[in-house]
Amino acid sequence: MNTQLIADAVRNSRDETEATVWDRLFAFWFRRLVYTQIWEDPEADLAALQLPLGSTIVTISSGGCNALSYLTAQPAQVYAVDLNEAHLSLLKLKLAGLRAFSGYAEFWQFFGEAASPANAQLYRERLWLMLDADARAYWDKRNVIGRPRHAYFTDGFYRHGMLGRFIGLAHLLAKFARIDLTALLTGKADDPARLQALDRLDRLFHSRLARLLTGTPALLFSLGIPPQQRALLGADAPINEVLHERLLRLINGHPNDTNYFAWQALHRSYSGPGDRCLPPYLQRRQFNRMRDGAGLIIPVHANLRQFLENLPAREVDAVILLDSQDWMAADEITALWNAIDRTGSDEVRVIFRTAGTESPLESAELAPLREIWRRDDERSAIGFAQDRSGIYGGFHCYVRR
Repeated sequence: MNTQLIADAVRNSRDETEATVWDRLFAFWFRRLVYTQIWEDPEADLAALQLPLGSTIVTISSGGCNALSYLTAQPAQVYAVDLNEAHLSLLKLKLAGLRAFSGYAEFWQFFGEAASPANAQLYRERLWLMLDADARAYWDKRNVIGRPRHAYFTDGFYRHGMLGRFIGLAHLLAKFARIDLTALLTGKADDPARLQALDRLDRLFHSRLARLLTGTPALLFSLGIPPQQRALLGADAPINEVLHERLLRLINGHPNDTNYFAWQALHRSYSGPGDRCLPPYLQRRQFNRMRDGAGLIIPVHANLRQFLENLPAREVDAVILLDSQDWMAADEITALWNAIDRTGSDEVRVIFRTAGTESPLESAELAPLREIWRRDDERSAIGFAQDRSGIYGGFHCYVRR
């Protein structure tokens, strides 16, 4: 897999001599499958964007969950752009499933439950022929014991990927600390078992072990956090305390019977098929819309700025940057927004998250961008309040002045 695009991004537009050992290690690490599920809430995105029908959307793909979920807004097309070919291969597999499977039950079995031994046969007989050469090569690749990657879907897909394995490690630590994760997930707020679990969680995060683990940059690689974003996440507070606060927001901020992010964090699976507690693309009621709209999703392996620079002027109505600007130097952010300015329609909306609370566009260094763009505080507040994942410090929506 070509990692040069990732390496260039992680270096944060700095000179080669300024790249640290941690930067290079992260670039090597991030070429893998990191996210089996995207950790930005697509319903919060759409609530903030308030897009008209027939919009053209450009988003960073990650695992493809949100690119598909945006089909509920009935766009004209969705460009899903990513540097990581593993994530694009996952999106392509989901698109193949929408085209190849007979109905919602099979789609849920493969991508929702994602743990049935029968999925190996479904992959071979139904999905393989629908994939391009790159995606086939990715999912057919075998590990040192001869097991292909598509077998991830036979024993619990959401336990795989770098983040899935990191969460598995966290579950082992929780077991060692006698933290009842089930009580945290399904217990009532005043349940004694849940209160006890919260107390033990607090003690674990403020332990010497937690300080040691979170003080090591490589440990956070599995969360998809590069070295420079780690600095933004911590700001003036210890990383262990920040991560504890974000986890509490995740598991306490919204009812867990509708918060699939909490289920993935505490159970590494979804609660079940249907229409509740699932990303939109996995909901039964949305299956036909997903199937009918699959052809509107266009996976693109590219640097996002360069991709935007090659689109026609005034082509795009919405740009979703995830947290990518946390990786960027000021000159690269400026170039990105100049590309959005050229490519975006008159009513273009741009949303993104940040590890810290502040938007990079509000810095003195990027003041010239604020002559063109303004932060929509109302829409930003809506997105932040509705984002069930709770793991980011800021949600920002920008529009033209």
